[in-house]
Amino acid sequence: MQETYSKIPSKVKYNNCICPNAKLLYGEISLLCYTNGYCYATNKFFSNLLNVTTRTITRLIKELLESKLIRIEYSDEGIRKIYITE
Repeated sequence: MQETYSKIPSKVKYNNCICPNAKLLYGEISLLCYTNGYCYATNKFFSNLLNVTTRTITRLIKELLESKLIRIEYSDEGIRKIYITE
């Protein structure tokens, strides 16, 4: 099994407006965005990955959104796409 690594840039790592778990979530989102430029993982997927509740993931995503580190779009079918902002 190949090991993967999350890359967390300094602008995220040293951002005092977001908690440490939000920084970990950012790393996972950026890893999943590598192939397509976006990820469509669910809060349930992230909660299992980080061993937290889905409610916690909702809060962490809100922190990342408010810090303008990610953006979210929804398709007409209601599928969420999460993008890393530059």
